[in-house]
Amino acid sequence: MQGMQDLLTDIGSVGYAGGPYGDPTRLWAHDFAPKNLKQLFRWTEYLYYNSAQIFAGVRKYAEYPITEISYSTDSDQLRSQYKQALEEAVGIKNVLIQASIDLHVYGNSFCSVHLPFKRYLICNNCSSSYSVDHAKYKFDVSKTSFSMECDNCGTKGIATVKDKLIVDPRRVHVIRWDPKAISISHNELTNESEYYLKIPHNIKSKIQSGNRHVIETTPISILEACKSGGQDLYKFGRNKIFHMRADAPAGVKSGWGYPLLTAAIPLFHHTMVLRKANEAIALERIVPMRVMSPAATSGAADPITTISISSFMDDLENNLEEWRKDPNHIMMSPIAVSVQQVGGEGRALMVDSEIQRAEDNIIASMGFPKEFVYGGLSFTGSSVTLRMLENQLESSVFQINRLLKWVADSLGLYMGWPEVEVELGDFKMVDDIQQKQLIMQLFGQQVVSKTTVAETHSIDLPEEQERVKNEMITDARMQQEIQIEMEKLQQDLAQQAKSMAQQGQPPGLNYDQQAVIAQAEGLAMEFLNMDDGTRRSQLSALQAEDYVMYSVVIQRMEQLRLDQSRQQGAPR
Repeated sequence: MQGMQDLLTDIGSVGYAGGPYGDPTRLWAHDFAPKNLKQLFRWTEYLYYNSAQIFAGVRKYAEYPITEISYSTDSDQLRSQYKQALEEAVGIKNVLIQASIDLHVYGNSFCSVHLPFKRYLICNNCSSSYSVDHAKYKFDVSKTSFSMECDNCGTKGIATVKDKLIVDPRRVHVIRWDPKAISISHNELTNESEYYLKIPHNIKSKIQSGNRHVIETTPISILEACKSGGQDLYKFGRNKIFHMRADAPAGVKSGWGYPLLTAAIPLFHHTMVLRKANEAIALERIVPMRVMSPAATSGAADPITTISISSFMDDLENNLEEWRKDPNHIMMSPIAVSVQQVGGEGRALMVDSEIQRAEDNIIASMGFPKEFVYGGLSFTGSSVTLRMLENQLESSVFQINRLLKWVADSLGLYMGWPEVEVELGDFKMVDDIQQKQLIMQLFGQQVVSKTTVAETHSIDLPEEQERVKNEMITDARMQQEIQIEMEKLQQDLAQQAKSMAQQGQPPGLNYDQQAVIAQAEGLAMEFLNMDDGTRRSQLSALQAEDYVMYSVVIQRMEQLRLDQSRQQGAPR
């Protein structure tokens, strides 16, 4: 980190020979440049919240490449478990967006997974165990020890602390650490690093003051780091913290990423100078001041020599007061009055165009396309720009995928689940219509697979296949039920016709099955072509005249509607 600190010190140093304009590489804004890395982090924070262009660009850069998460496993149950735990319990998409914001603002992102635990105090005499939230204990910060009186044996003394993990993914969460509180011990020869956390002052104060909630829910290793007189440094275990960092030149790397907003700091200073000038102009020169006076004339008719100036001023003030009360008030003056305007030229003095150019330079320093920040970016109009943007975002997606995999592995190990490969879906521009059309043509030529087509359109293929299967099963079950009902109806018609023949009743159609079904088929098609009102009237009349025929017609109408819906929904 020494190389980076030397660079920042050189940029922010003052006292060049020749005054503020002696060095061509030095600007007035460099007097306010950060002197070390942690000050640089504070400046990038300030820029993120005070520059509209930086805020909008960073937010979009962080959110845009976060796509659907794919899980590579043959087990539907395991896929569902990981999906529910990561996306619903942990909220992994929001975590990835926040970590990406940290990466763009600080050039570094530090994350760790907090696993929930329950703390117990165990009596060293009788081994009785007590939940810490129900035990009466005293915590000694200097020794990181818990003292209590055992309710079972009555022994007073130091208890053994035991933390048991709670297997509940809903209580797992990812912690994002403030880079200003992180220290790195980096070995440039092996490219290995050790990470240390400076315990936040508010947490240490609560622990030392005996705050039960903080003491009972803080890991014992952090409690030990808060001992009185200690350095308040907590060392992270191996693979217990995940570090994403932006690329930096080899001379200033030293285990840290370099904030991408660094180049925007002097540009932002220049913009603020221009805005301050605009503010001064607006406060002083936007609203004009009007001055009224007796109009000067030539010769002896000059009113100044013939009237009382004090009386004229009194009359003028009185008339102005009356005019403010009544805008239709007419002022009478025995002499001509002149009006002069002072100020009001603020609009001509504004430096809005210079501010616009300075803000465009800020966007350029961040590597963002201007249309990406302000909107209006389209594939057809800026294909080269979009391709460059896609390449830039893919480098961020690579690191985000590594963070996603690390969190998933930590969660799977905690829950005792088999390891599953997880990653964000392929990042593609949503409005890349030409690319999608090409893939569909290749699919028609059997060059690409269904999986490729589904991924191009951000479709979860296994889920859609499951839905298609369920719909086909539902349709087949419905068709089978209709067939069973038709068979029952035909049997009822045959039995009714046989009964009527035995009783000597007029046979009518003799209820011949084929004749009834043929006539019902014609009536059903005829009724379907009618409007709703006529159809209901005709069906009502048929029901009163011949209920058997009415029942068969209703069944045939339902069957015809089902056949029509299938034909319309069938792929062509």
